[in-house]
Amino acid sequence: MTHKVEQYLDQHHIPYDIVDHAPVATSMQTARAAHIPAKQLVKGVLLQGNESLIAALISADQEVRLGRLNLDYAERIHLADEAAVRHTFSDCDPGAVPGLPMAWGVETIWDEDLLAQPDIYLEAGDHRRLIHVETRFLNEILGHMPHCHFGMPRRTH
Repeated sequence: MTHKVEQYLDQHHIPYDIVDHAPVATSMQTARAAHIPAKQLVKGVLLQGNESLIAALISADQEVRLGRLNLDYAERIHLADEAAVRHTFSDCDPGAVPGLPMAWGVETIWDEDLLAQPDIYLEAGDHRRLIHVETRFLNEILGHMPHCHFGMPRRTH
C-alpha cells in the first residue's frame, strides 16, 4: 500500500484492514484471487476531460458508461491513456489506479451502487493488496464528492 493511501485513511480516521492476494492483472481476477464478490471490489478508472483528469470509482463487475458521465459533465470525457495513469500515480505499480485517487488530488466521481454493500475493498495501488473498509466509513469521505449511477454490467468476452 502506498504511503499516500495510508496517510489519507489515517487523516480521515478511517479504520481498515489489509487483504493480501496473489498478483493478478485485472480487477475481476483480483476479486477471485482475494475470494470476495466482484461487486464489493472498487476499481478506479482514470478518465481524461477537456482540462483535467477525473477518476471514476466503480465496482469490478461494472463498466463505466462514458455517455452518462458526458451528460453530467459539460465536457467530453474519455479513457485516459496508460501514460497518464503512470504519471498521475507514479508511486503505484504500473497500470494501477488506486481506490482512493483523491489522495493524489485527482477529482473523483463514484457510482452510487458502491454504497449498497456493507463492506468494500479498495485497490491499494500495488496489484497485491486490497484495503477492506466498512462502507459507512467510506461514505464519510465520498459523500461530498460527485456521484451518480454510471455503471453497467461488464461485457463478457
